[in-house]
Amino acid sequence: MSAITPIPADAERFAMIQSALGIVARRAKDVELHEALGARVGHRLEGPSYGTLSRLGLVEQCTMTELAALLGLEISTVSRRVKALEDRGLVEREVSPTDRRAALLRLTPEGRSLFEQLSASWRDMLAEVLDGWDPFSVEVFAELFSRFAGALDTYAVDTTGPRVGAAPSVAGA
Repeated sequence: MSAITPIPADAERFAMIQSALGIVARRAKDVELHEALGARVGHRLEGPSYGTLSRLGLVEQCTMTELAALLGLEISTVSRRVKALEDRGLVEREVSPTDRRAALLRLTPEGRSLFEQLSASWRDMLAEVLDGWDPFSVEVFAELFSRFAGALDTYAVDTTGPRVGAAPSVAGA
C-alpha cells in the first residue's frame, strides 16, 4: 500500500474525520451509554458485559479464545464477563464436537432476546440522534459510513491480518 499525501484542504477534512471517529469510538465503548440503553429495555448488566453479549450475538458461537480475540481483551477478562453472563442465564457453553477440550459459547434464548432488544435500542438511539436530518442526508450518511467502515475493515485486515472468528461490527461491540 502506498501512503497518500493529502493536499492541504484534504488534510483539514481528514483531521475532521479523525476527530469524529474518536468521538464515535469513545461513545461506542461508553459503559454509561450502554447501561442507559440497557435500562431502556429493562435490563441492567455491568457495562462491559454489553459488548461481550453483542459480540456473541453477532458470531452465533465461538470459543473463549476467539471471543477474547474479537474483543481485543485477555482471556481472563473475557472469562469473568462470560461467567457473569452465564450466571444470569444469558450465555451457555457446550463442548466442541471437534475438540472435546474446547467449549463453544453461545447466547441462550433469553440472551438472544436481550441482544435483539439491545440492538433495537441502539437503532432507536440512532434515530433520536439523527432526528432533524432530512431523509436524503440519513440515506447518504448510512451509505457513506457503511462504505467507510468496510474500507477501514479491509485496510485493517490488509495491514494487520484477519481476526480469528471475525464478525461484522456493531455499535457497542
